[in-house]
Amino acid sequence: MKTIWKKATTLCVLGIFSLFLACTACSDDNGTGTEIEKEKEKEVPEKPKPEEGTPKYYISSSMGSDTNDGRTKETPWKTLAKINTGTYNPGDSILLKCGDTWEEAVIFNSIFHGSETAPIVLSSYGTGNRPKIGHSSKDIRVLMLIYNADYFTVSNLDFGPFYQYGLRFDINDDQEHTNVLVENVHVHDMKLVGIYFNARTSPPYRNITISKCTGDKVEMLSAVARCKDVKMYDCVATECIYGGMYFSTVENGEMLRCKVFNCGTGNYENGACGIYLGSSKNFTVANCEVAFQRRFGTNPDGEGIDFECGKMNVTVKDCHLHDNDGCGIMFYDNRRGAINEDCIVENCLFENNGRNWLDPKGFDIHFTKAVNNKNGIIRNNTFKMRDGVRFITTTDATVTIEGNKHHLGENLIIAPRLQNGQPQLINGGFESPALSTYDRQPSGATWTFRGGGIARNGSAWNAPTAPAGRQVLFLQGLGSNVTHWVDFPAGTYTLTFQLAYPTRGANTENGLAVYVENVK
Repeated sequence: MKTIWKKATTLCVLGIFSLFLACTACSDDNGTGTEIEKEKEKEVPEKPKPEEGTPKYYISSSMGSDTNDGRTKETPWKTLAKINTGTYNPGDSILLKCGDTWEEAVIFNSIFHGSETAPIVLSSYGTGNRPKIGHSSKDIRVLMLIYNADYFTVSNLDFGPFYQYGLRFDINDDQEHTNVLVENVHVHDMKLVGIYFNARTSPPYRNITISKCTGDKVEMLSAVARCKDVKMYDCVATECIYGGMYFSTVENGEMLRCKVFNCGTGNYENGACGIYLGSSKNFTVANCEVAFQRRFGTNPDGEGIDFECGKMNVTVKDCHLHDNDGCGIMFYDNRRGAINEDCIVENCLFENNGRNWLDPKGFDIHFTKAVNNKNGIIRNNTFKMRDGVRFITTTDATVTIEGNKHHLGENLIIAPRLQNGQPQLINGGFESPALSTYDRQPSGATWTFRGGGIARNGSAWNAPTAPAGRQVLFLQGLGSNVTHWVDFPAGTYTLTFQLAYPTRGANTENGLAVYVENVK
């Protein structure tokens, strides 16, 4: 939107708009106050097989003894703690007997260092159910805590029930550690995360793969924080307390063919989602399904996927998002100035979302603040929407929106026709959110802000008193604008609003530009 005024000013807009519009402040001072080809499915890399003759150590809670040598199935160790007494070399295997159960929590500190061709393996032997590890104590923080592992595989084990973390990988030696595979592991019945990678120091875990794992009745099946080169394949999360998967500050990776069903069962005051993507870069979520994510009481969210805290080059494609209580996808403003840059949503199917939403609501893709996005793309998605649900909120001008369709084939624009064919201007008097003073670019206002905000009567902003209600919109700085989309049936309409200047810092030689469908 091009403007011609150059001098500084701050404007207050009072009253109720009666037409879709974009208003742009004219000031040079910030003041005070196409469908693409689907990617071929990537197969999970086959893990290297240990060389023949490498040592194996056997553990059985039902028939073992820690006085045994542990080297044969007939002479197994009994406890998990006994593992700490051994020294392990690349290619070694530590095998737990299928059908056995351990009520035991253990910590393994820097004892698993395999090699690229011969990882160390912690797995199972025999037939029957996976070996089961759980504990009844509420005072133990982690069921199995592994520090500083390299070229290490955990497979075919069962963790739970337990009260806190299940299988957790940490770093405590300030070194980078690499190539950890967690495969065919089931986590269940615990208050915190089932499979957790947490690199608290600067060197991260690198080359992490979580494959064919399942989780139910845990906070999340998996959470990965501050790690690099992360891959997740063919995992299924059900009935989780928060959601299925959580990625925060992850650099490089992909999540393919995963499913999240009936999660969000807990009462999270700040909201919950199916898949959380926070502060990450160069990450792809593809061919995944997120459905029946829940929301309770006055909690926000309940969406399928949450883009949050600033991401760069994060793509969601070929996914199916349906029957979630909240919207399908939310781009959240965390009020820390973080920007979502070069993020893409394409070739996804949205169906029947918004079953029980509260905040945000109204749209299948929701941007809580336009200014927090840069060079994004929303394209070639298909939407089957419930009555009263619209396609997408107003977005930053740098976000490309193209090729999106209703499931019956109708092209979707940013402002689709309302179901009853009548115009609806939500929050035309700027009364929401109700403020005690003023807020720049507030979330939850329906309007999309790029500069400016809402001020309450008598606030420190020194705005004139609203002629109706208690709040006004203010615009501040060159090019600041606020937009709101509404669809009108054919006819003639009148746009009515009032303008005023604050009592300080005003320059009445400047003004406001009003655009209807990008026409000044």
